[in-house]
Amino acid sequence: MKKKIYFILNLSLLLGLFLLFTILPTGINENVIWFCLFIFYVYFINSISKPISIVPYIKTFMKIDLFFMMFYYLIFFYPYQLHVLNIQDLADSDFLYKTYAEYTNPAILSATIGLVAFQMGFHKVFKHKRISASIKYPKKYFKILNRVVLLFTVIILGLYAKTGMVAMFASSYAGSTTGDVTFDAIFQLVTYFIVLSAITVLFYFINFRKLNLSSIILLGIVLVWCLILLVIGDRNTFFIIAIVIGSGYFTFIKGITRKKILLFILLGLFLYQVVEVSRRSEERNLEGIWIAMTETNVEEEGINVGSFGITTIGLRATFKIIENDHDFFLGKFKFVSLTSIIPYSSRLFISKDDPYTGSSNVLKEDMIGRNATWGTGTNIISDAYLDFGIIGVIAIMYLFGYFGGFVKHQLINNPNNTQWIFIYLILIGYYSELSRYGFDFPLRSIVWTLLLFWFISNKNNIKNKNVIRS
Repeated sequence: MKKKIYFILNLSLLLGLFLLFTILPTGINENVIWFCLFIFYVYFINSISKPISIVPYIKTFMKIDLFFMMFYYLIFFYPYQLHVLNIQDLADSDFLYKTYAEYTNPAILSATIGLVAFQMGFHKVFKHKRISASIKYPKKYFKILNRVVLLFTVIILGLYAKTGMVAMFASSYAGSTTGDVTFDAIFQLVTYFIVLSAITVLFYFINFRKLNLSSIILLGIVLVWCLILLVIGDRNTFFIIAIVIGSGYFTFIKGITRKKILLFILLGLFLYQVVEVSRRSEERNLEGIWIAMTETNVEEEGINVGSFGITTIGLRATFKIIENDHDFFLGKFKFVSLTSIIPYSSRLFISKDDPYTGSSNVLKEDMIGRNATWGTGTNIISDAYLDFGIIGVIAIMYLFGYFGGFVKHQLINNPNNTQWIFIYLILIGYYSELSRYGFDFPLRSIVWTLLLFWFISNKNNIKNKNVIRS
């Protein structure tokens, strides 16, 4: 009954927001901002007030929906909160001279509509089986898993080194992409296999409370790569890995309280700003990070003026672009996203000379010009809106929420199923930064992980059947 009432309230809220989005003119309406902020805080408080228990007797607040909302807030709500409190001007930006502040109303309303749709999908009622049994894996299974992940990680890192890893250190890093299709595609593969390596180490430790040689090597690779990410200034990828590791530990090994999560968030924001400062220096190394750490003032740096602010402005730019420059792309970018599951396959369908292969290309052209040497990136709301409008935002965010809720309940029902453990942790990491990326961002990782476990399970003759626990 409660779930039904919850659904009706959310649906009514969604329809009300949709009506406001349709009838309100562009501009800045502080009442609209306050209304949207209120909606966000209701969802956030509801999530942070209830722990989740995947493993019996371990309560944790490391949850898919909670981590999704944290970055979502920093990008789509926090700058407007600063504005209505007269702390920061929406026109401020260190990197952009156009901030599109006149499109604030549709930007914050569309983000709130996306949030409500995500929550509706995530909290859809799933049946709890609560099976008191588990899948029994032979020791050989763990060895093969470790070795397969280690092999692919080493191969991909070697390939990345051959395609120009030095460029990361030589150029001024401004985001998660360099503009080179091959280089960026391989970097995404590296990120995926580093995340996979981190989960593999955690999974082995969860089962045996020790590490074997393959796990130790994988752990070393993960730690070294994290240091490299901090030095080059790729905070986003670093935090995906850090969130995955932290979520795995505090979900399956030891619980965590709200106070500790708050402490980690504050430390994370401080580190985020430290790297924001250090990556602007000519020489990037650990010493530069230390100097930035001792000199950085988070309040002075601000969130709205840094790279978070670029993403916030990018959403506002979306409505100017559709209003004045382009029609909707009617699924073109989603088609490219789906084909990108197989690296480079999109080029079989999209012309080499096509300047618009993703929503980031459209935003970059209007915000800084097509020939700029750095990219503005995209965000999940812009990525959905540029293709299908506000209906696309509702549908895509609902599907992401639905899949997140489905994975959570699959793991609750089968708490030692390897496949669902890996996908659950991947979702926590990738969903936490979904707001800064497009539709394809978590898609590849999910599909590749399902294929990996299909291969390993078939090789070990593992069936998804329950074996009574001893």
